[in-house]
Amino acid sequence: MGHARSYVSFDILKRIMTDYFGYNVKLVMNITDIDDKIIRKAIEENISFEELSRRYETEFFDDMRRLNVSLPESITRVSEFVPEIVAFIEKIIENGYAYESNGSVYFDVKKYSSEPNHTYAKLEPTSVNNKEKMAEGEGVLTNSETSEKRGEADFALWKKSKPGEPKWPSKWGEGRPGWHIECSAMAASIFKKYPIDIHTGGVDLRFPHHDNELA
Repeated sequence: MGHARSYVSFDILKRIMTDYFGYNVKLVMNITDIDDKIIRKAIEENISFEELSRRYETEFFDDMRRLNVSLPESITRVSEFVPEIVAFIEKIIENGYAYESNGSVYFDVKKYSSEPNHTYAKLEPTSVNNKEKMAEGEGVLTNSETSEKRGEADFALWKKSKPGEPKWPSKWGEGRPGWHIECSAMAASIFKKYPIDIHTGGVDLRFPHHDNELA
């Protein structure tokens, strides 16, 4: 079943919570419609990232209907939340846990981990020094060994756009969101008054993606 298992499993859990226990569940699904793999494939096919993303999004929801998976109450797409993501990054910098470098912004893992109440990589601590996973999490178009970063484990919140890549304005220059920041920023925008009770996703995303989201 591949990735479908994650959505089928959570749909069953949601139905039990709503239909049996009577909980009012608000399910929000994030659509990553802009990232390194999407940009690379769109360039290869000579189409826009929007066209490529919408094509696969349509196919995905068609698959979900065939599997009788109910639709979420809300769908967020990264490209539609860029101003909120920029504001979220600005707040992280204000809090002292991120820094700008050559038009990009990175999360400062060492500074974050030095705080007494912070623990980095709560979900998968054994992978903290896994360079292969960290490189994959940063994206295929990113040089994971870049000298722009202060620390090897630091991850991109905002990526300076290269020629031919999608770009949005920010105080650091034209760029695009990093992968790990998107869910955190959009969740903060949607769930303003209440915390997230359950965050679902593939087990392969525990590190670095979900651990970076937690940080």
